[in-house]
Amino acid sequence: MFSLALLAIAGYTATNIDNLFVLLAFLAEAGDERRRVIAGQYAGSLALIVGSMLLAALLKHLPAGYVGLLGILPIGVGLGKAWERFGPVNAQQEETARTGTGPRASSGPASSGHSASAPDAAKAANQASQPAPTTPPPARRTSSWWTIACVAVANGSDNLAVYVPLYASHSHSEGAFISLVFIVMIGLWCAGAVWLVEHPLLGAPIRRHGTALLPLILVIIGVAVIAQNDTLRIVFGL
Repeated sequence: MFSLALLAIAGYTATNIDNLFVLLAFLAEAGDERRRVIAGQYAGSLALIVGSMLLAALLKHLPAGYVGLLGILPIGVGLGKAWERFGPVNAQQEETARTGTGPRASSGPASSGHSASAPDAAKAANQASQPAPTTPPPARRTSSWWTIACVAVANGSDNLAVYVPLYASHSHSEGAFISLVFIVMIGLWCAGAVWLVEHPLLGAPIRRHGTALLPLILVIIGVAVIAQNDTLRIVFGL
Protein backbone atom coordinates (compact mmCIF):
# COMPACT_ATOMS: atom_id res chain seq x y z
CA MET A 1 0.00 0.00 0.00
CA PHE A 2 2.92 2.34 0.60
CA SER A 3 4.00 2.18 -3.05
CA LEU A 4 0.39 2.70 -4.13
CA ALA A 5 0.13 5.74 -1.87
CA LEU A 6 3.31 7.18 -3.38
CA LEU A 7 1.95 6.57 -6.87
CA ALA A 8 -1.34 8.30 -6.00
CA ILE A 9 0.48 11.24 -4.40
CA ALA A 10 2.73 11.60 -7.44
CA GLY A 11 -0.28 11.41 -9.76
CA TYR A 12 -2.20 14.07 -7.88
CA THR A 13 0.82 16.37 -7.53
CA ALA A 14 1.82 16.09 -11.17
CA THR A 15 -1.66 16.85 -12.48
CA ASN A 16 -2.35 19.76 -10.14
CA ILE A 17 0.82 21.85 -10.51
CA ASP A 18 -0.88 24.09 -13.07
CA ASN A 19 -4.10 24.22 -11.06
CA LEU A 20 -2.13 25.33 -8.01
CA PHE A 21 -1.51 28.76 -9.52
CA VAL A 22 -5.15 29.08 -10.56
CA LEU A 23 -6.02 28.28 -6.94
CA LEU A 24 -3.53 30.89 -5.73
CA ALA A 25 -5.20 33.51 -7.93
CA PHE A 26 -8.65 32.67 -6.55
CA LEU A 27 -7.37 32.78 -2.97
CA ALA A 28 -5.71 36.15 -3.53
CA GLU A 29 -8.97 37.44 -5.00
CA ALA A 30 -11.12 36.05 -2.20
CA GLY A 31 -9.25 37.73 0.64
CA ASP A 32 -10.90 36.62 3.87
CA GLU A 33 -13.54 34.53 2.06
CA ARG A 34 -11.24 31.58 1.46
CA ARG A 35 -13.76 28.96 2.51
CA ARG A 36 -15.62 29.55 -0.73
CA VAL A 37 -12.47 28.86 -2.76
CA ILE A 38 -11.66 25.70 -0.81
CA ALA A 39 -15.25 24.43 -1.19
CA GLY A 40 -15.12 25.00 -4.94
CA GLN A 41 -11.76 23.26 -5.21
CA TYR A 42 -13.09 20.25 -3.31
CA ALA A 43 -16.24 20.12 -5.47
CA GLY A 44 -14.32 20.26 -8.74
CA SER A 45 -11.69 17.75 -7.64
CA LEU A 46 -14.29 15.30 -6.35
CA ALA A 47 -16.16 15.56 -9.65
CA LEU A 48 -12.95 14.62 -11.49
CA ILE A 49 -12.35 11.69 -9.14
CA VAL A 50 -15.89 10.34 -9.56
CA GLY A 51 -15.73 10.79 -13.34
CA SER A 52 -12.42 8.96 -13.48
CA MET A 53 -13.80 6.07 -11.43
CA LEU A 54 -16.82 5.74 -13.75
CA LEU A 55 -14.65 5.76 -16.87
CA ALA A 56 -12.26 3.25 -15.31
CA ALA A 57 -15.18 0.95 -14.43
CA LEU A 58 -16.23 0.92 -18.08
CA LEU A 59 -12.70 0.29 -19.30
CA LYS A 60 -12.08 -2.61 -16.90
CA HIS A 61 -14.05 -4.85 -19.25
CA LEU A 62 -11.11 -4.76 -21.65
CA PRO A 63 -9.08 -7.98 -21.97
CA ALA A 64 -6.17 -8.50 -19.58
CA GLY A 65 -3.17 -6.43 -20.51
CA TYR A 66 -5.08 -3.98 -22.67
CA VAL A 67 -5.97 -1.85 -19.66
CA GLY A 68 -2.28 -1.05 -19.42
CA LEU A 69 -2.51 0.68 -22.79
CA LEU A 70 -4.18 3.53 -20.88
CA GLY A 71 -0.69 4.30 -19.58
CA ILE A 72 -0.05 5.83 -23.00
CA LEU A 73 -2.30 8.74 -21.95
CA PRO A 74 -0.09 10.15 -19.15
CA ILE A 75 3.00 9.40 -21.23
CA GLY A 76 1.55 11.39 -24.13
CA VAL A 77 0.56 14.26 -21.85
CA GLY A 78 4.00 14.24 -20.26
CA LEU A 79 5.79 14.32 -23.61
CA GLY A 80 3.51 17.13 -24.76
CA LYS A 81 4.29 19.17 -21.66
CA ALA A 82 8.00 18.45 -22.08
CA TRP A 83 7.78 19.87 -25.61
CA GLU A 84 5.98 22.96 -24.29
CA ARG A 85 8.50 23.40 -21.50
CA PHE A 86 11.77 22.60 -23.31
CA GLY A 87 10.81 22.97 -26.98
CA PRO A 88 12.31 25.57 -29.33
CA VAL A 89 9.31 27.91 -29.03
CA ASN A 90 9.60 28.17 -25.26
CA ALA A 91 13.39 28.47 -25.50
CA GLN A 92 13.01 31.36 -27.94
CA GLN A 93 10.52 33.10 -25.64
CA GLU A 94 12.87 32.73 -22.66
CA GLU A 95 15.75 34.09 -24.74
CA THR A 96 13.66 37.07 -25.83
CA ALA A 97 12.59 37.75 -22.25
CA ARG A 98 16.20 37.55 -21.08
CA THR A 99 17.77 39.78 -23.75
CA GLY A 100 14.87 42.04 -24.71
CA THR A 101 14.77 45.66 -23.65
CA GLY A 102 11.75 47.63 -22.65
CA PRO A 103 10.38 50.54 -24.62
CA ARG A 104 12.41 53.69 -24.51
CA ALA A 105 11.01 56.26 -22.13
CA SER A 106 9.62 59.32 -23.78
CA SER A 107 11.15 62.65 -22.96
CA GLY A 108 9.35 64.79 -20.45
CA PRO A 109 8.28 68.42 -20.71
CA ALA A 110 11.67 69.65 -19.56
CA SER A 111 13.35 68.26 -22.69
CA SER A 112 10.76 69.56 -25.16
CA GLY A 113 12.40 72.93 -25.45
CA HIS A 114 9.44 74.87 -23.97
CA SER A 115 9.53 75.96 -20.36
CA ALA A 116 6.32 76.39 -18.39
CA SER A 117 5.36 79.95 -17.47
CA ALA A 118 5.59 81.13 -13.86
CA PRO A 119 1.80 81.36 -13.28
CA ASP A 120 1.31 77.88 -14.64
CA ALA A 121 4.09 76.55 -12.42
CA ALA A 122 2.60 78.20 -9.34
CA LYS A 123 -0.84 76.83 -10.18
CA ALA A 124 0.54 73.35 -10.62
CA ALA A 125 2.40 73.55 -7.31
CA ASN A 126 -0.77 74.75 -5.56
CA GLN A 127 -2.78 71.84 -6.98
CA ALA A 128 -0.09 69.36 -5.97
CA SER A 129 -0.11 70.63 -2.38
CA GLN A 130 -3.86 70.09 -2.00
CA PRO A 131 -4.92 66.66 -0.72
CA ALA A 132 -6.49 64.44 -3.33
CA PRO A 133 -10.17 63.71 -2.82
CA THR A 134 -10.74 60.35 -1.23
CA THR A 135 -13.28 57.97 -2.69
CA PRO A 136 -14.40 54.73 -1.09
CA PRO A 137 -12.84 51.66 -2.74
CA PRO A 138 -15.23 49.72 -4.95
CA ALA A 139 -16.68 46.56 -3.50
CA ARG A 140 -14.64 43.55 -4.57
CA ARG A 141 -16.57 40.74 -6.19
CA THR A 142 -15.19 37.31 -5.48
CA SER A 143 -15.81 34.22 -7.55
CA SER A 144 -18.51 31.83 -6.38
CA TRP A 145 -17.65 28.30 -5.30
CA TRP A 146 -19.30 26.76 -8.36
CA THR A 147 -17.25 28.99 -10.65
CA ILE A 148 -14.09 27.71 -9.01
CA ALA A 149 -15.38 24.14 -9.30
CA CYS A 150 -16.09 24.59 -13.01
CA VAL A 151 -12.59 25.95 -13.57
CA ALA A 152 -11.09 22.95 -11.76
CA VAL A 153 -13.11 20.55 -13.94
CA ALA A 154 -12.31 22.43 -17.15
CA ASN A 155 -8.61 22.32 -16.24
CA GLY A 156 -8.79 18.61 -15.42
CA SER A 157 -7.89 16.92 -18.72
CA ASP A 158 -4.50 16.00 -17.27
CA ASN A 159 -6.21 14.61 -14.17
CA LEU A 160 -8.44 12.31 -16.22
CA ALA A 161 -5.46 11.14 -18.28
CA VAL A 162 -3.73 9.98 -15.09
CA TYR A 163 -6.61 9.04 -12.77
CA VAL A 164 -8.43 6.76 -15.22
CA PRO A 165 -5.41 4.47 -15.83
CA LEU A 166 -4.70 4.36 -12.09
CA TYR A 167 -8.24 3.27 -11.24
CA ALA A 168 -8.56 0.90 -14.19
CA SER A 169 -5.34 -0.95 -13.35
CA HIS A 170 -6.18 -1.59 -9.67
CA SER A 171 -8.84 -3.48 -7.73
CA HIS A 172 -11.87 -1.87 -6.09
CA SER A 173 -10.24 -1.82 -2.66
CA GLU A 174 -7.07 -0.29 -4.08
CA GLY A 175 -9.19 2.23 -5.97
CA ALA A 176 -10.91 3.22 -2.72
CA PHE A 177 -7.47 3.70 -1.14
CA ILE A 178 -6.39 5.86 -4.10
CA SER A 179 -9.52 7.98 -3.66
CA LEU A 180 -8.75 8.44 0.03
CA VAL A 181 -5.23 9.60 -0.82
CA PHE A 182 -6.64 12.03 -3.39
CA ILE A 183 -9.11 13.49 -0.87
CA VAL A 184 -6.32 14.01 1.67
CA MET A 185 -4.17 15.60 -1.04
CA ILE A 186 -6.95 18.08 -1.89
CA GLY A 187 -6.89 19.35 1.68
CA LEU A 188 -3.10 19.53 1.74
CA TRP A 189 -3.12 21.28 -1.65
CA CYS A 190 -5.54 23.93 -0.41
CA ALA A 191 -3.56 24.41 2.82
CA GLY A 192 -0.33 24.79 0.84
CA ALA A 193 -1.97 27.30 -1.50
CA VAL A 194 -3.18 29.39 1.44
CA TRP A 195 0.34 29.35 2.87
CA LEU A 196 1.81 30.41 -0.46
CA VAL A 197 -0.64 33.29 -0.75
CA GLU A 198 0.82 34.68 2.45
CA HIS A 199 4.36 34.15 1.07
CA PRO A 200 4.03 35.13 -2.63
CA LEU A 201 7.79 35.13 -3.29
CA LEU A 202 7.85 31.34 -2.94
CA GLY A 203 5.54 30.89 -5.93
CA ALA A 204 8.24 31.59 -8.53
CA PRO A 205 10.56 28.69 -7.56
CA ILE A 206 7.61 26.29 -7.48
CA ARG A 207 6.48 27.44 -10.90
CA ARG A 208 9.99 27.07 -12.33
CA HIS A 209 10.94 23.69 -10.85
CA GLY A 210 7.43 22.23 -10.77
CA THR A 211 6.86 22.65 -14.50
CA ALA A 212 10.27 21.15 -15.18
CA LEU A 213 9.54 17.99 -13.18
CA LEU A 214 5.95 17.60 -14.35
CA PRO A 215 6.69 15.80 -17.67
CA LEU A 216 9.01 13.30 -15.98
CA ILE A 217 6.45 12.45 -13.28
CA LEU A 218 3.71 11.89 -15.86
CA VAL A 219 5.90 9.60 -17.96
CA ILE A 220 6.88 7.57 -14.86
CA ILE A 221 3.20 7.12 -13.96
CA GLY A 222 2.38 5.95 -17.48
CA VAL A 223 5.24 3.46 -17.49
CA ALA A 224 4.14 2.16 -14.08
CA VAL A 225 0.59 1.54 -15.36
CA ILE A 226 1.91 -0.36 -18.38
CA ALA A 227 4.29 -2.41 -16.25
CA GLN A 228 1.71 -3.29 -13.58
CA ASN A 229 -0.63 -4.75 -16.21
CA ASP A 230 2.15 -6.69 -17.95
CA THR A 231 0.99 -5.07 -21.18
CA LEU A 232 4.21 -5.46 -23.13
CA ARG A 233 4.18 -9.25 -22.68
CA ILE A 234 0.45 -9.88 -23.09
CA VAL A 235 -0.29 -7.50 -25.96
CA PHE A 236 3.01 -7.28 -27.80
CA GLY A 237 4.67 -10.53 -26.71
CA LEU A 238 7.78 -8.77 -25.44
